[in-house]
Amino acid sequence: MTDTATLPETAAPVVKAKDVTYIRFSAPDLDVMETFVADFGLVVAHRDDDVLISRGLEPMPFLHVVQRGPAKFIGWAFEVDSEDDLLALAGAVPGCSPVHDIGGAEGQLGGGRRVHFVEPITGFVLEAVYGQQAEPLATRRGRITYNHAGVAERIGVEQDVSGNRRPIQKDPGAPEVYRLGHVVAAVPPGAHQFFMKFLADTFGMLVSDSARMIIPPGAEEHFPPPLVELIKTTGSDVMFQFMRMDRGAADTDHHSILVLPLMDGTPAAQLSHAAFEVFSMDDVFRGHMHFRELATQGAPYSLAWGVGRHVYGSQVYDYWHDPYGHVHEHMCDGDRVDASFGPNVIDMTDPGQMGHNGGNQWGPTVEKSGVHNLNGPQCDPKFADQPDDVRASLLSRDLSEVQHIVDAL
Repeated sequence: MTDTATLPETAAPVVKAKDVTYIRFSAPDLDVMETFVADFGLVVAHRDDDVLISRGLEPMPFLHVVQRGPAKFIGWAFEVDSEDDLLALAGAVPGCSPVHDIGGAEGQLGGGRRVHFVEPITGFVLEAVYGQQAEPLATRRGRITYNHAGVAERIGVEQDVSGNRRPIQKDPGAPEVYRLGHVVAAVPPGAHQFFMKFLADTFGMLVSDSARMIIPPGAEEHFPPPLVELIKTTGSDVMFQFMRMDRGAADTDHHSILVLPLMDGTPAAQLSHAAFEVFSMDDVFRGHMHFRELATQGAPYSLAWGVGRHVYGSQVYDYWHDPYGHVHEHMCDGDRVDASFGPNVIDMTDPGQMGHNGGNQWGPTVEKSGVHNLNGPQCDPKFADQPDDVRASLLSRDLSEVQHIVDAL
């Protein structure tokens, strides 16, 4: 297999995507998912018997779509700069749909045009959109100001980040979600490297940080056997890559896509997690306390990892499994970089680069966290309790049961 670490940068990708803009699921119980999105901090923009569409505060019509069907992650959408970009994708990507108006409730919410295709390496349905429009939603609380040591930005005003200072309440309530920050895919070893290359070739994505498992000759016995076998199987030492949009001199998120290798034997690509940006660290902790209280009361949510601060990307994070096991993350304070940044190499065999704390600056240790719960819904502690058909549909990339959804895009 070709070592993707040695491949040259794509000279002319099909397009240079602007951002990730929404994710798409199907689920058998939209009422359960409507409760979840409200608990998570999203705002329902449209609901009928067949679809639940939710948005954040940013001026985009929606960022989370759940359609009635089997429990499954379907895919996500990229925003592009022009209709010419959509035409370029339609002409260059095998199996891509023609450019067409966004229809149904999604089109009524924000207009725009779209293409879509089933990505052959992963089986995810990838979409590209242009021309969507919506007004921003006003935050209920405004931006939080802080008194940093020696620099007071808030004088004569009591800090009340959750609106529960009087009376003090156990549950601070849901935070407000601003936007979709990034999507993380867990892909079978080997295929995950080709998917990275596909993202660079098709959507112009750049590598911010590339994690490599560089094992010196004769040192295999000192590393976990699954990692050693992974390297032998793929023929490349590239384990995962944080990938960002190429916006030239303009700044963009440190990563909009992260591609991980699936290391638990699951045969099909999965959603690792989707990250949603909130305004501040207080909002991340607010979401954590809200979900923790709801779970204590019996809500179908499980902590996956958090609260902590990452090294690569720097986000303050908190991850939770939704009712079907898919991980949703609240995050804030991520790095912003331009096209001149990196690419950097992370040597996973060097404790000084990955650390013994799960890649955290601070947060739960690997032993005390659910960091390993990010390979897909099969890692949810509730997964074994799901009905057989739900478990099967969650892990399968067979789109036959949701073909009507794909055809209607």
